[in-house]
Amino acid sequence: MAEAAFSEDGKYYSAISQDGRLRIWDTENNILKQEYTPDLHLTAPPSCLQWITIATSKSPVKKEKRKSSISDQEAQCIAVGTTSGKILIYSVAQAKVQTVLEEKLGKEQKITALDWNRRDGLFSCNKSNYICEWKLGAGQSNNYHVNMDNKNKAVSTISAIKLIPHSQETSAKYIITASWQLRVWRLHDGEATVMKCLGHNASKQSLLAIAATSEKTWVIEGSQTERLLAFWDVTVSSEVVPQTNGTDEDITPNKKKKRKSISNSEKEIKTVNIPTYNFVLEDAPKMIDVGVKEEGDVKLTLAAVTRSGVMHYYSHTLNGASAKPIKPNLTVHITTGEATPLPLACCRLLSQSNLQVGYTQGPTLIFEKITSDLSSKTQVLIRGDTKPKKIKGSTPNEINKVAATSSKDAQYLEPMGGVTRKRVAPGAKVEVPMERRLANLTLDTAARDKTAVNQNLTRLLIQGLQSNDSNILEMVVHESSRAAAARTAAQLPAEVVPPLLDHLAALATKRTATCATVCVWVSAILRSHAALLLATMNSQNAERLGSLLATFTNRRAHLCQLLNVSGRLQLTLAQRAEKQTAPAEEPVIDYNDTSDEEMEVERQSASDASFDEQEFDDDDDDSDEERPRRRQKVQNGSDESDSGGE
Repeated sequence: MAEAAFSEDGKYYSAISQDGRLRIWDTENNILKQEYTPDLHLTAPPSCLQWITIATSKSPVKKEKRKSSISDQEAQCIAVGTTSGKILIYSVAQAKVQTVLEEKLGKEQKITALDWNRRDGLFSCNKSNYICEWKLGAGQSNNYHVNMDNKNKAVSTISAIKLIPHSQETSAKYIITASWQLRVWRLHDGEATVMKCLGHNASKQSLLAIAATSEKTWVIEGSQTERLLAFWDVTVSSEVVPQTNGTDEDITPNKKKKRKSISNSEKEIKTVNIPTYNFVLEDAPKMIDVGVKEEGDVKLTLAAVTRSGVMHYYSHTLNGASAKPIKPNLTVHITTGEATPLPLACCRLLSQSNLQVGYTQGPTLIFEKITSDLSSKTQVLIRGDTKPKKIKGSTPNEINKVAATSSKDAQYLEPMGGVTRKRVAPGAKVEVPMERRLANLTLDTAARDKTAVNQNLTRLLIQGLQSNDSNILEMVVHESSRAAAARTAAQLPAEVVPPLLDHLAALATKRTATCATVCVWVSAILRSHAALLLATMNSQNAERLGSLLATFTNRRAHLCQLLNVSGRLQLTLAQRAEKQTAPAEEPVIDYNDTSDEEMEVERQSASDASFDEQEFDDDDDDSDEERPRRRQKVQNGSDESDSGGE
């Protein structure tokens, strides 16, 4: 499935974005020339694309303008396959969809692969393994059902197709299909016949590239989960060309059916399990381009961009099979002056030593032509903020070379961007200490550059998701900050986002500290991949997001009760601790209340005083004769009371 490709002349580069838009860049001027949003690009987004050339209709012209070149009679277009089964023919010159092709075959209509060449035309393949041969001028198609059943694999959907060029005089078409197994098919008279089986793949998603000479044809295959490129010989010989002796009228229908079953029998299928060559990569391939040149011997040149953002360049002479894997002759890195890697996104071979590459710098995509320097194994180009000096009388390739190696204090960067080594004399050995290598792999953000840490986190996260290693995943999730999580999530490929959400949903049900880190990562993923989740919203994605929402809602609903219980427990424990540890202290003031006794004494004295006053008042009222008598009585009464008390 090709989601990005260069045009035939290399002037344009097209790619399908994550939100379903078709973007076209002008590689000569480094500008985004066009951006097309198909109808229903969220429900039926584009799935693959292929550059094609369509002959334009001739219009009456004046006599002096009758002479025209071939390029004036042809228009460059892009065939865009969608998940709904439609193929959009987009015209670059008119900036609109020129034709819509549709053929409903099988249960699943999604277009999984496209291919085109000038001799055979446009071919497409859908998810039901139906291959369609389109005749663009007549608006017709020929359909072939390809049986990709495999006993060992449950799903055998074709992910890539490639037409095989040949020099045989026959109307049959030969095509390669890639799934769990590579197969060569012959398409003739509405029948698809297996000619050859080429080994097995570790993944059904593959990349294919064709290299051909006048006599030989080869295919280079790269799986998206392997670090190898397999090189196979797929030359169409006269042995596989269908026989034309006799006519179909001389054969009865029963004999026709019998001949068809014999031709498809497994005994006649040639199986090749070992490729001719294997090319080693640093990471799984992202884009490959190949070219061959006949100079006595056949010389192969191969360029491959990996998912880690580097490009490998191979130059090999085809002189027989080799069981030993072939290492790259050159590895190209692009970085800024501050040792920040700029990942490569695409590559294209221009000649034996010249290449055209595209790398990302922030949100922009920059294209550049470079010259491979085979004097060393690694070529580092300093780009970004550092602008190359313009030298009078120099070509653009020489300027790029000078910009990368003109400084005497140049430092060579290792592939991971973390370990640097000083420039040494040519031919001398450079050894990086083990301490520096281990420091390059550490997750300590204070000891390393942020970009290198982000790359390591991204690599570890992808590795943990692919191997389903919970230890690696928990280490990455717990050791990253908010900023590191945002940068790491932005670099994640689209295919690892769903399994990462599943793992985060499982971690969200654990303790509070773990749930807090899960919230940070979910927020970073939604900020970077919200458009992808909306474009690919299905029952599985809805269930993933629904489980996360349910977990967070449940935790929030019980947060108040949990905080109340926690506060009461802390208050109770604090009070008990104060009682146990507080020492015995003497009172500052000791006050004895004697107010009751004083009030009783005052009450008694007041009653005595009132009694005496009453006696004196009575004495005043009596006569002079009665006063002595009353006094004598009072005195006698007091004496009796005293004697009774004793």
